[in-house]
Amino acid sequence: MSQLPNRLKRVLETRKKEGTLRTLNTTEGLIDFLSNDYLGFAINETLFSKTFQLLLTDSVASNGSGGSRLLSGNHKLFTRLESQLATFYKSNAALVFNSGYDANIGLFSTLPQKGDLVFYDEYIHASIREGLRLSNAKSYSFSHNDLTSLKEK
Repeated sequence: MSQLPNRLKRVLETRKKEGTLRTLNTTEGLIDFLSNDYLGFAINETLFSKTFQLLLTDSVASNGSGGSRLLSGNHKLFTRLESQLATFYKSNAALVFNSGYDANIGLFSTLPQKGDLVFYDEYIHASIREGLRLSNAKSYSFSHNDLTSLKEK
């Protein structure tokens, strides 16, 4: 592997001096105020044990999806969970996404159709903005919490 170019070395050194260099850290044993694991599911030992047992009981012998759900990554456990959620919420169906980001991309790229107009606050999450960009609808931002700006659109 070639050495890091001098220009990049200088950039990294500058960031280090300014305290803006980002590095990967582990945070075991600390209270988590940083991640998206709001409910602590990622570190819940009971949930881990029950999930592991379920995988053994259902003879799940893969270490991952191997692909997107649409192509080759769907599994009976996903459809079972969605069926249970639909029943619980008294809905015709449910669809589980792997993150809020992906849910927003999926929803906002498909629901707004050609001919639809979507107006959104300039500070919406990037995932919603990206979903709208991928849709066939026209979308317009307005100044944050500014009804006058919205009316001008």
